[in-house]
Amino acid sequence: MLPITRILVVLHVVCRYRLIALLPSHPLRNLLLILSFLMPSSWLGTGKLSEGERLQKALERLGPIFIKFGQLLATRQDMLPPEWTAALAQLQDQVAPFDGEQAKALVKASLKQPFDEVFADFDTSPLAAASVAQVHPATLKNGQQVVAKVLRPTIRPVVERDLRVMAFGARWLERLWRDARYFRPVQVVEDYRDIILGELDLSAEARNSEAMRRHFLFSPLLYIPAIHLEYSSSSVIIMDRIHGIPVNDIERIKAAGIDPKLLAERGVEIFFSQVFRFNLFHADMHPGNIFVNPEHPESPQYMAVDAAIAGRLSKEDLNVLGRMVLAVMREDYSGLVDAVIRAGWNRAPIDRPRFERAVIDLVEPVRSAQLDQLEFAPLVMKLFDLARRYHIEMPVQYILLMKTLVHIEGLGRSIYPQLDIWNTGRPLLEAWMMAEYGPSATLKKLQNRLPEWTAQLPDMPDLLRDGLETLRDLPYQQDRLEARLEQQLVRHRHKLLAGFAGFGCAGAALWLANPYSWPLSAAALVLVSWGWRR
Repeated sequence: MLPITRILVVLHVVCRYRLIALLPSHPLRNLLLILSFLMPSSWLGTGKLSEGERLQKALERLGPIFIKFGQLLATRQDMLPPEWTAALAQLQDQVAPFDGEQAKALVKASLKQPFDEVFADFDTSPLAAASVAQVHPATLKNGQQVVAKVLRPTIRPVVERDLRVMAFGARWLERLWRDARYFRPVQVVEDYRDIILGELDLSAEARNSEAMRRHFLFSPLLYIPAIHLEYSSSSVIIMDRIHGIPVNDIERIKAAGIDPKLLAERGVEIFFSQVFRFNLFHADMHPGNIFVNPEHPESPQYMAVDAAIAGRLSKEDLNVLGRMVLAVMREDYSGLVDAVIRAGWNRAPIDRPRFERAVIDLVEPVRSAQLDQLEFAPLVMKLFDLARRYHIEMPVQYILLMKTLVHIEGLGRSIYPQLDIWNTGRPLLEAWMMAEYGPSATLKKLQNRLPEWTAQLPDMPDLLRDGLETLRDLPYQQDRLEARLEQQLVRHRHKLLAGFAGFGCAGAALWLANPYSWPLSAAALVLVSWGWRR
């Protein structure tokens, strides 16, 4: 069941910051703007706030779950204007901690053993607090210093409620605005749903952390603190406590005698290893999660926590990535365009010659630049802008990958401004490409597929005939589908207008709150009921 009260709150905020004006051009938009003035909150105006600032303020008013959604949208430069994403990047996930005694009780309830047999000490004052969980220092009976990450007890119903509201809005937006299919709001909400629900399952974070720890167990590059799985659950993680220097504290890093150049290069090496060697990368590498181990300054080592958001690329996505990298290295821009089109990321027909010229104009300056002057963050932003202009939507794992690369470059250049990110990662990238596309790898793939192809050979004539018949009937099926979709679109427009009018009447009735407002309430009930029916 939809949370009607929460929907009314969201509509109140939407009208307060006049977000309807941000919707794509559409015959209904002006009418919706007029209807929004039935909500008294819209009378306050927005002052001199820009479009991005209005969106930012609205999400802040709606609370931490919408703030985290805004932080995800800030990475979608392939879909949203740069001015919006720049404003959304300023969103801060700031919430007050919940009671430390309650956190202790939650830890006690999650343990299979008595609390006093596991912990010698548990500090009820949190080290840090966020919208999903908070962290408390503790000491095990064996003297090991640990931290307990405890999920907020009331967060799950709040998340599920707000996800239902987001999905409701995304469905209506996609139904009513034909151009919304290029931005796929329903899919964006689904991607966010996967991410935020993954953060609510601390056992998934524990699995990610343990997998990354195994990958770098004996490596001087990266240390991941051990998870005490016997004391952890889906709502509590117990992990070793680390004592490192925050990666953005450059003065302390230099004072510890750590070579900035070597430290920055090792960060790049970690990224390329995680992506191309292990295919599991930490996708939330902001300064709050990354530290530097001060114990061995001659061989600097990073320390990472909070692996709730981790990325993997499917075999198909890795192959696409490999083909694109090979095309760029060979200056084969036609092949690069082919790789993008064959990946199926475009949501509208692409003018191939124009798109190829745009790619050449973007990549050629990068190819001719000095490597130590090459900055990936501006290049990634331009790539996202190009993708948005041509209605190309990359998979969410690619977005996480690009976001992580930008974070790595930003951290690396803050430590060592002359960081050469491409030359540092090239050996690892070339080794991976040789393993995937070299002669021995190709021969092995052919050997593995040969039995399958041999078995399918007798069926090929029938499959070819079926495919040709399907192509023959396709235009007729497409015409029928377009006609049906147009009918549904008109119907949904009428229902949306009725729904907005109903909510506007309800808002006005609540604002007046007197015995004579019952006609407005009755009108609201009738309009919302008609708009709600299937």
